[in-house]
Amino acid sequence: MTRRVVAATLLIASTCLARIEALTVAPITFEELVHEASAVVYARVAGVRGQWAQDRRSIDSLVTLEALRYLKGDFGSSVVIRLPGGESGGIVQVIPGAPVLREGDLVVLFLAGRGPAIPGPVGLSQGVFRVAHDGRTGQSLVSPPPLRASTAGRVIRGAADRRVLTLDAFESTVRELGAAR
Repeated sequence: MTRRVVAATLLIASTCLARIEALTVAPITFEELVHEASAVVYARVAGVRGQWAQDRRSIDSLVTLEALRYLKGDFGSSVVIRLPGGESGGIVQVIPGAPVLREGDLVVLFLAGRGPAIPGPVGLSQGVFRVAHDGRTGQSLVSPPPLRASTAGRVIRGAADRRVLTLDAFESTVRELGAAR
């Protein structure tokens, strides 16, 4: 009986000592996205590879991008970014708020990262804008930013003036906001 109590106590103590991590994503405005990004790139996803993190507690996706053009900064013609979550060795890890990219996706990414660190999107999914081709008009369309700052400094959600933008109009907006700082 005493051995069972000691074993149960050790088991409970070891579970309490396990490292617990949380991921919190605060809403960010489009203006903040532009200012916090080291680079903004329109790219095609060339490949996605999941790998275990060094501590073997989580999976990261290494995404290879073929840069089609930069709207801000420049990380080169091919850039690898890191996203939390992914698939490795038949195990899938899903991280709420983290974007999932697939080979062939067209995206505009707001990237942060300096030095030897592998860059990632600013604000996780908030820094990823999907691009779709409109077969009727032949234009590339970008979904509008979900949040924007008001003149009062507050964040407006679901603003009535949100609309799909052409890639060129989206690029102009990024360049204007980048130059304003």
